[in-house]
Amino acid sequence: MNPHQQSFIEQLKQLQSVAQNKYGIEIATEKFINDDNYRDLVLSELGLLGDSELNSVIEALKQPNPEIAPLPERPAQGSKNSLALMLAGTSVAIALFVAGYLMFTGQSSDVQQPVEKGVKIPVTEQVITAQAKTAVTSPKAPQAQLAFRIHGSNTIGEKLAPALLEGYLREQGAEDFQWQQGNVVVERELHYQLNDKPYYIELHAHGSSTGFADILSANADVAMASRKVKEKEVTNLKPQFGDFSQVGNEHIIGLDGLAVIVNQNNPISHLTTQQLADVFSGKISNWRDLGGSSAPINIYARDAKSGTWDTFKNLVLKKHNASLSDAAQRFESSSELSQLVSQDEFGIGFIGLNYIVHNKAIAVSEGQQTAPIYPTRFTIGTEDYALSRRLYLYTPTTADMFVKNFAHYAISFSGQEIVADTGLISQNIHVEQVKAPNTAPALYKQYADQGERLSLTFRFQYGSGQLDNKGKRDLQRLLAYLEEYPQKRVVLMGFSDNSGDNNKNQSLSTQRALSVATELNARGIPVFDTQGFGEVLPVANNDSEQGRERNRRVEVWVL
Repeated sequence: MNPHQQSFIEQLKQLQSVAQNKYGIEIATEKFINDDNYRDLVLSELGLLGDSELNSVIEALKQPNPEIAPLPERPAQGSKNSLALMLAGTSVAIALFVAGYLMFTGQSSDVQQPVEKGVKIPVTEQVITAQAKTAVTSPKAPQAQLAFRIHGSNTIGEKLAPALLEGYLREQGAEDFQWQQGNVVVERELHYQLNDKPYYIELHAHGSSTGFADILSANADVAMASRKVKEKEVTNLKPQFGDFSQVGNEHIIGLDGLAVIVNQNNPISHLTTQQLADVFSGKISNWRDLGGSSAPINIYARDAKSGTWDTFKNLVLKKHNASLSDAAQRFESSSELSQLVSQDEFGIGFIGLNYIVHNKAIAVSEGQQTAPIYPTRFTIGTEDYALSRRLYLYTPTTADMFVKNFAHYAISFSGQEIVADTGLISQNIHVEQVKAPNTAPALYKQYADQGERLSLTFRFQYGSGQLDNKGKRDLQRLLAYLEEYPQKRVVLMGFSDNSGDNNKNQSLSTQRALSVATELNARGIPVFDTQGFGEVLPVANNDSEQGRERNRRVEVWVL
């Protein structure tokens, strides 16, 4: 045997080995060598598998050989059907297998009649042919199974919920994510593979109220809300789905806030929420009425589909029974709105924190009794800033573990990192030096000068030292932080609303600080000092339940 023949035989053996080991295909040695048509068609059909290891051997076997008839070039992809109809003997089995394999892997193959009548196939080839027929006639891929349905707030459903869902599913080992659009813009499905099975999650974002209504009607498993559940909703849901006011069912997943911006040359530095409502409704239309120059106020607002608009509408306009002025210019793009305000000395708009850019963000207060506060991620995180609000997920007590684990993931450190990545405010703890207001008590100023404030603030139910649901979760976050920084000395400073007399409020604020200290001490965390300051330094108006709730708080400082 000359070197050319030896090389050809070795390449053939390699081809046989790969075809047999990877695909269970047997190639007849003598027929491959002696039958040009058989050899050509075997190489062509195996080439359709797209296997790189096979292809390298196929190309070598196609090289001209002085002892072996020259092999033709591989036929074009469009010739699959005609090739299959030409095959006989062992090549029939290969064609059948390839056809089945291509169909199974989703590649194009229209082979309809690969076996000619009267052709005899050896037993081993019959087995392969049977396998190929099974692949060709196999049923469609199994239908995706519904994992759960999450309905409600568009603010959450637009970006945050999709990001949290993908993050959670990745932790579970899911892959092959595909979002499919529904009949309307705010309806989508997330399809994915988990443990080699197809699933999907239904996401509908028609508004907060629809989440609770859909759970009540058994059309949803998780409710998204950019507001707290209402008492009536709690009452309706409780008999069948559990108490949605309790920490096991209510999950605060992040905070939302926005900035009110004016041109950098505008002398106005702060406004109340009432003044903002009057400006954006058109009731106040000239800057001189706010202490500025005599010039008309030009209003810039986000479009009606925007989550930023939804936040502003709820925190400013609805709060003061106002509606947006018809003279307002509406924008789909945050960047465009920000740019136009920066070019208009008499413009005013509202925007996400990331889009302030060349403008000036003004401080906002909830009334004459409260200090104006500038919008930062820290002041929104502490909920001291007026234009901040909580975002929620609500799950029934009867929810399965997959749903409960998703809600837990959303409030975990990893989930909160995703919250920050989407432009909302994470509840993961940050530390910042904060200057005390001039009206603060002397001891408060002393601790503010010496220490730093943490970005979480504990808040309480009316008339008690009982933490609200966010406070109960924040306690776990504080414990984790102090375990990481054991050298930090903790100072807890409590405050109350103005309901009742001053002495009672002073006592109640001290009691609240002590209640947090007790929780920390019980877990091995010492507290350096606790103080109660009563109703001083309100961060919100006391003329509404929401304002009073924000004023009932314990600030956490570290030295």
